[in-house]
Amino acid sequence: MKRVKESGAEFRKKRAKKAADAKKSQGALLKYFSSSSGSKATLTSSVASCSSGSDSSAQEEDVPGVAVGSSSGPTTEQGQDEVDSPDVPQASSHKPAEKVNVAKEDIIEIVPSAPAEVKDVNLDDVGCWPSPMTDEVRTLLVRRGSDSVQHIDSKFADVVRSGTSTKGGTRKLTKEWFYKPLSNGEKVLRTWLVYSPLKQSLYCFSCKLFGNSGSNFASEEGFNKWWKLNPRIGDHENNLGHEQSFLKWKELEVCLNCKATIDQKQQEVFESEEKKWRDVLYRLLNIIQFLAKQNLAFRGHREDIRGDDSGNRGNFLELVHLLAEYDPLLMEHLTKIKLGARVSVSYLSPETQNEFINLLGQQVRSTIIRRIQKAKYYCVIFDSTPDISHNDQMSQVLRYVHIEGEKVAVVESFIDFFQPKGKNAEDLSNDIIAKITSDGLDIQNLRGQAYDNAATMSGIHNGVQARIKALNPKALFVACTNHSLNLAGVHTASESVNSVTFFGILEKLFAFFSASTVRWNALVAVTGQAVKRVTETRWSARHVAVKMLKNKFEGVS
Repeated sequence: MKRVKESGAEFRKKRAKKAADAKKSQGALLKYFSSSSGSKATLTSSVASCSSGSDSSAQEEDVPGVAVGSSSGPTTEQGQDEVDSPDVPQASSHKPAEKVNVAKEDIIEIVPSAPAEVKDVNLDDVGCWPSPMTDEVRTLLVRRGSDSVQHIDSKFADVVRSGTSTKGGTRKLTKEWFYKPLSNGEKVLRTWLVYSPLKQSLYCFSCKLFGNSGSNFASEEGFNKWWKLNPRIGDHENNLGHEQSFLKWKELEVCLNCKATIDQKQQEVFESEEKKWRDVLYRLLNIIQFLAKQNLAFRGHREDIRGDDSGNRGNFLELVHLLAEYDPLLMEHLTKIKLGARVSVSYLSPETQNEFINLLGQQVRSTIIRRIQKAKYYCVIFDSTPDISHNDQMSQVLRYVHIEGEKVAVVESFIDFFQPKGKNAEDLSNDIIAKITSDGLDIQNLRGQAYDNAATMSGIHNGVQARIKALNPKALFVACTNHSLNLAGVHTASESVNSVTFFGILEKLFAFFSASTVRWNALVAVTGQAVKRVTETRWSARHVAVKMLKNKFEGVS
């Protein structure tokens, strides 16, 4: 059949009609949406309408982040309403169109964001939360829940009202305010009400997360006027802004638990990366714990991890490579570092090792201090000696009673080294008192002092023990018995000419044989033992030299 081609005029007429129809139907879909701020729509229905349809799954891959919006203004530069924004959830083409009212504060605002690092932020205290809050921090806090920051068992701060004529000037916050009484007499926990020990104020968990600038419970300083708790808590609980933020909190919590958020794929990548680094750090921490427990050195001759394996890289790196042969995760980590063209994060540097060691030391010290605070009473033992760099180092040992179950033990725990500021009794006593106070211990609970017999420490009038005893008369001083016995032996032996001559001969014998390797080897060949040097530090150690000469006198002579 021969095709009849339309004329040019007929073709132009049809094209004009199509253009007119397209212009007439433009914006027809937007009639199903309303920008009225008084209307409300739940976040669940918005997410459901956004995720339905055949094209939504393809669009989700390009969505870099999702923020549960609390914005009150337009999101486009031209100032048009949110309904004109492409981020508004559209009606599904597979279902009959339903009229949905989307409030401005309920819009899901999709924003491009890079994974932010949550560091140097105290998320355990609501008063320290960052402002403005990023989506990553908000998601982390919703996952943790409000019970982690509620501090319902904390010691609440008392507030004193200004003015002398006010009845009951000091007001207290009680635990009962965290519970809402129902009409049937039952009490329900107010999960949204949290307390900040740092700011000593009350906050609303949901309003701090999703914004409610009109409430004192969401302000920077929080609410701490305890005399106005009634009716302020009830008014806030029934406030429309609080109800909206509470609804957003619970809906986001449900979505995270059901893994139904728009950026779920991105969240899974973040969680997988977080788990990988956590596992790597856990292995490195175990290696550091092992080396510290065995008192082994960390560093080596050449610590270049990208170099060849011929040199000694130190105990730490060698242990990392040894475990990597049996651990695929560590092997993958080392391989990426060695093959990486640029410098990457490895957590194998000396700075990371020192940071781990400091954290371990702080944890051990904190555990010991908590035990001492639980025991209440304690004794102190301080002694100083110069180190290899000729700096005076004061060692601190605390003696206390540790009770665990039915076991009772007297424990002496080393706490710290510190450098004293002076050598006289006043400076040393000030250093000791400052150190005890900085450890969180009460000087009035001190029951004993133990130092050496130097006049600076043990002086009965101006010594360290006398100065501390003036502050706490119950802090009894006990001299070092071993040191006292050693001094008694040294002074007694020095009074006898025969004793001084005898030990002088022992020292000359050691000098005679040790000056020549030939004489030393001949002595060992005959006696089977070597002569011992006379120790000047401890009197009790001299018996080793006397015992050898007594048993092998014939061979030596």
